[in-house]
Amino acid sequence: MKLAKKNHVVIHNEIGPGIDLNIACRQFSPKRTPSMFHTLKYKDPFYIIEFADNNQLPHGEKWYCLISHGTRPKYWFDIEVYRQGYYPRCGQLRSWIARKDGIWFTRKYHSPPGHVLDWKIQ
Repeated sequence: MKLAKKNHVVIHNEIGPGIDLNIACRQFSPKRTPSMFHTLKYKDPFYIIEFADNNQLPHGEKWYCLISHGTRPKYWFDIEVYRQGYYPRCGQLRSWIARKDGIWFTRKYHSPPGHVLDWKIQ
């Protein structure tokens, strides 16, 4: 039996020198308490969540991450970083790039990301 390739959510910090990106992720629901935490320094190797789609769940695999930087003001966004389609898939990529002007995204390894979200400010 051939094993399916894992799916990857990849988060990059390209905000700027000396700026840390705080990441708090949870599975299944945005109302859950985060279970995975990481602080990503500028230009550090990316943060990755690796998983397989689940054909046992009624609504499939879902991942949410709250990403933020700064304190006063605090820049943040709570993102649904992955949602399984109707049928389980394998080898999927969801690449999220935090930059000074907002959050960028791509689904392909060799395609440039596009700007998708502006930071919320608190």
